[in-house]
Amino acid sequence: MKQTAVIIARCSTNETKQDVSRQIKDLIDNYAGIYEIIHTYSYYKSGLDNDAENKEILKYVIENKVQNVLVTEVSRVSRKISSFSLFLEACNDASINLIIDNYKLHTFIKGKENTMAQAMLQIAAVMARNELELTKERLNSGRNKYIAEGGKLGRNVGTKENKNDFLSKYPKAIRCLKSNKSVREVMKLCDLSSGTVQKIKKYINEKEV
Repeated sequence: MKQTAVIIARCSTNETKQDVSRQIKDLIDNYAGIYEIIHTYSYYKSGLDNDAENKEILKYVIENKVQNVLVTEVSRVSRKISSFSLFLEACNDASINLIIDNYKLHTFIKGKENTMAQAMLQIAAVMARNELELTKERLNSGRNKYIAEGGKLGRNVGTKENKNDFLSKYPKAIRCLKSNKSVREVMKLCDLSSGTVQKIKKYINEKEV
């Protein structure tokens, strides 16, 4: 009988280049033949602000005695070192094997803690956080250089974004709203502000009138 497993697939934004479906496909391809995957958690939210989602996942896996948690890399759990450490500790306490696919690391082997993997994951968590900080620094440096050379950010003064252009940026939110999900649900699922979701909803209603 196969052991049970859940998948965690997370991205910060719903851009095509960061589609969670790629993560899910890779994990299914690599592990569906080994484990019985009973649930998939896929969502778009910053790895610096997903403690609530991780709490929900831990509650599910502990209550349902899930034996394995599958992620493509450490940062999919969290980009906060403290949050990743707490998640790992909760898995350890419940003897749940956390599998990091890109390193092929298992935190438990034959029911026993893999101490080497545990140490390596703590280092990987630091690297994931540093990677984010470096990305921010590069973006800020490029932005500052652009402004210093006379560039301007945002739309040109006096211009207004076309409604269709605006809506084209939020296909997932549109699908959610058309399936009668609430504004609050869409905010959570798509990692959008209340104002943005309300604006999308307004434009959809105007088009359907």
